[in-house]
Amino acid sequence: MAGKRKQTADSAPKNVRRQELFSLVARSRQAFCELIDSFDRIVLNISLDGRLRVINREFTSIVGLPFSSIVDHPLEEFLAEPTRVEIASAVAQFVEKRFWTGVLRVRWKRSNEVRFYDCTFYAVVEEGKVVGASGLARDISRQRVTESRFTDLFETLHEGVYFSDPDGNLLDVNPAMVRMLGYKTKEEVIAKNLGDHLADASQRSSLLDELREAGALRDWQIVLRRKDGSLIRVLNSSVAIRDVSGRPIRFQGSLVDISERLEIERRLREEQEFVRRLIACFPDVIVVLDTEGRYTFASPRVREFLGYAPEEYVGESLEHRPHPEDREAVIEFFRTLISGERATGTVEYRTRHKDGHWRTFRASASPLTDAEGKVIGIVASARDVTESKRLEQQLVQSEKLAAIGQMVSGVAHELNNPLTAILGVSDLLHERTADDASRRHIELIRKQARKAADLVQGLLTFSQPSLPKSQNVRLEDLVTRALELQRDSLAARNITVDFQAEKDLPLIAADPNHMLQAFANLLTNAEQAISSVRGRGRLTIHVNQSDQKLQVIIEDDGPGIAPEIRSKIFDPFFTTRRASGGAGLGLTISLVIIKEHGGTLEALPSAGEGARFRILLPASQPALSSQEPSSMLHADGLKNCSILVVDDEEGIRELLREGLGARVAAIDAVSSSEEAWNDLSSRAYDVVLCDFNLGKTSGMELFERVVARIGKKNPRFLFMSGEMLDSAEIAALEEKDAGVLQKPFQLSELIAALEKFISAPSAARK
Repeated sequence: MAGKRKQTADSAPKNVRRQELFSLVARSRQAFCELIDSFDRIVLNISLDGRLRVINREFTSIVGLPFSSIVDHPLEEFLAEPTRVEIASAVAQFVEKRFWTGVLRVRWKRSNEVRFYDCTFYAVVEEGKVVGASGLARDISRQRVTESRFTDLFETLHEGVYFSDPDGNLLDVNPAMVRMLGYKTKEEVIAKNLGDHLADASQRSSLLDELREAGALRDWQIVLRRKDGSLIRVLNSSVAIRDVSGRPIRFQGSLVDISERLEIERRLREEQEFVRRLIACFPDVIVVLDTEGRYTFASPRVREFLGYAPEEYVGESLEHRPHPEDREAVIEFFRTLISGERATGTVEYRTRHKDGHWRTFRASASPLTDAEGKVIGIVASARDVTESKRLEQQLVQSEKLAAIGQMVSGVAHELNNPLTAILGVSDLLHERTADDASRRHIELIRKQARKAADLVQGLLTFSQPSLPKSQNVRLEDLVTRALELQRDSLAARNITVDFQAEKDLPLIAADPNHMLQAFANLLTNAEQAISSVRGRGRLTIHVNQSDQKLQVIIEDDGPGIAPEIRSKIFDPFFTTRRASGGAGLGLTISLVIIKEHGGTLEALPSAGEGARFRILLPASQPALSSQEPSSMLHADGLKNCSILVVDDEEGIRELLREGLGARVAAIDAVSSSEEAWNDLSSRAYDVVLCDFNLGKTSGMELFERVVARIGKKNPRFLFMSGEMLDSAEIAALEEKDAGVLQKPFQLSELIAALEKFISAPSAARK
């Protein structure tokens, strides 16, 4: 009994210790479970046949089942991938090495989601034999996606990307850099140092040194040599990756091929230079305006045409430039272009030059659009048409004058016949009247008729300017002769003349009568100008040589020429003295005559009051001396002369019969060529006074018919013409032994012309 009690007493402490030991183990196991459950990664223990022995809470949360439904179950119940076969193959290798680490791709059956885990497994060994594995699995799916995206980006970038060590040895390059350098594989590129791809040897060390020192480079332009030896320009942006001590451990950078961009920039510069030079050489002004009508550009031509620098236009509003009368039209034209109502158009306007005068421009414009077709402004070219407008006006004026000339020629011809009759009859009355009062009246009639005849003659000269019959004459003699003709008139108005001429001046080739008329008109113009403002005055005339031309300056002390009419004084019928009887043809006729002689006539600015005109005429060779032909026959008046008058104007026929009847041996008068032919066929005449225009059959046709007669003594023809014949026509008649007398004429002029005509040698006898 005692032995039993002692045995019972010994076993009681042992049970207590056992319970304490079990409790300790339970607490340790609980602590271990809490520990592995606290991990944010999977912790598991698995047998070699794939049954799960231990798992943590992270595993149950992924699978979505309680511990009891997972522990002691095969792993393949929960995984779609990897498959049983793949697991079996991996287990065989694991048993051999007893350790495995790597990334495992897993697709869970419950969610069908693919995840990536960074795993580490250790073998569980019992009695020297592998019976299972324990391991940790960290979910790296997000990191894996990021790395995948980086890889995709690295592989698909158009820019070249490289990684190198601090010595420039290439570690990796992307496909874009392989293509950029002209290689086929990445391995060919990274087989060389980064510096080996640089074309400029000096850049090889400087690139790496700069990276080590600065830590980064941005848009550094370098030249790379491709595999085929060609060069490309790239922009290199690099950065140095350093360790914790600041020492570079890797360089990474990107390369942008700018060869094409540089070529585009070069072409763009060339195009810009071309456009700049094109605009500079373009004969018109080029301007650009924004939608508000402000100038944003003006070509350099604006300085040439308007005196402004281009920058003076920029920023200024369009409405400030046109003439006030043209402003509304220009603004409306701009509005229609900006609004899209028209695609292009032209407008004419005046704008002020910097010196103050107005110029006329014609602008062609069209809208300026952006890439989307939206109107962003106006581009226009403007041409200075001031001179062309003036020439157009002159052309219109010339056409008007040509029409006026044709009309005047016809009117003058019709006026010359009655004026001839009036002048002739006044001569007859003057000879036959003894009463002084009547003679004064007749003289007044003759004077007024002569004035009308001069006006008609001026109209003919203006409308049908004839070629001058040139001969070598002294210019100073012509001026002197013109002053003599105006002497009485100038003296009557108390105008003194200061005439000076250089000595030994060369001669000029001129028609004396025409030039006398030109000088007389200028002297008359000066005389009338002086007398319009005062009762006396002074006229200064200088004749000298200027280079190869002779110059005549005519200056008066009259009221001068107002600036606003300076451009009009040579216009036909323009006069400031209409009330005093001025016809406005004097200066015009003078201009026409002087131009016919190869000269110029211009009004010069005067230092003080008065007008100042300058005539320039080309010099000629000295005149040759001439002798009277020895064969010249001198007629003793007209008393032995027989004359046939042919004129369709009865007044002319009556006048000539009356005026010549007592002075010639015989005179007959007929009204047509047919009557004249009949008379010429029945009797002989010394002279035929024939009107040039006879209606049905002209005087010229009668002349040619008479000249064609064979075997008869033909009379000489002296034509009477109411039209202005040019020198070529007169010369052709003179070659045929005929002459011309211009209507209207006085009897004394007719008699003198007849005496000269019949006393001159016949061309047929030369």
